[in-house]
Amino acid sequence: MSGQVLGSLHDVVSAGHPTYIGGGTDIMPLLKNEVRDDKDFVFLKKIPELHVLEEKDGELIIGATMTLTELAESALLNSRYAAIAQAASLTASPQIRNIATVGGNIMQDRRCIYFNQPHLWRSGLAYCFKTGGSICHQIPNSPVCRAIYYSDVATALIAYEAEVEYIEDGETHRTDLASLIERHSVANGLACHEHLPILVTRFFVPAAEEGECSGFYKYAMRTTIDFPIINFALRCGGNRPARLAAGAVAPHPVVMAETAAKIDSDATDDEVIAGRGRAQKARHAHQGGLHDPRGQEKPLSPRRDAAESEKISKKRTVRSDGSFLS
Repeated sequence: MSGQVLGSLHDVVSAGHPTYIGGGTDIMPLLKNEVRDDKDFVFLKKIPELHVLEEKDGELIIGATMTLTELAESALLNSRYAAIAQAASLTASPQIRNIATVGGNIMQDRRCIYFNQPHLWRSGLAYCFKTGGSICHQIPNSPVCRAIYYSDVATALIAYEAEVEYIEDGETHRTDLASLIERHSVANGLACHEHLPILVTRFFVPAAEEGECSGFYKYAMRTTIDFPIINFALRCGGNRPARLAAGAVAPHPVVMAETAAKIDSDATDDEVIAGRGRAQKARHAHQGGLHDPRGQEKPLSPRRDAAESEKISKKRTVRSDGSFLS
């Protein structure tokens, strides 16, 4: 095992394909549990080009080695990009946030209760996709790994339509963050050793517009410390359409375009709920689930209908009273 501490991006470009380390809070437990056996490490914390947080040329620029604590406590983020600051503040524990970087948080390994265990615990199971085998223990008949991607910050950045800059094979590229996470997720699900040979350098977020606001919500057994059971980030207001993203539900964050469109709607709560009910009936009717043998229409389950109405009402209330947004 070897390690280098580099002082410039030029040194990084000429370093081959090692494992890049920001804070190391994600990879160290994997090395300890013997699910990763990386040998060559490059430590990035002392590269000044990667440690930046500023608005410039109509964009918010976030360097990959900015710590989560720095994002959570940033006056700029809290005033103009609240969802990003909130997501960073709800990730892990204070000690980890002081060390963990945003680049490492985005490029973290997908997690699974069968995979993230000590070697002895896993020794009684067949190798899964992430350890070089051909089975997913969560869903044994799945043809692919179903481990979940748990980044909180990624959900907020995707809600803001962020782009990412990275170095691969000595060349600098820029693409939308959602695409890079999907690519990373596919490689990471084939085997934990098959991480992308790239270095993430900076994130670019379109500048917040006048009247725009955002918020982040995380549901977990313990609000911080634990990984999310589900999280949401919402950006709305201003002249751009509302954008809503959900995380910890799939191998990558999911953009909820239809739900965001309802947030932008001028319809009243009752009209939205009624429309949802009609859509639900039409969907069940198409599937043949709303008609009895006598050809009479069956009503939706009162319990399920009430639950759907409550969910929509909560979403609308969140927008009107600001309890979810800042």
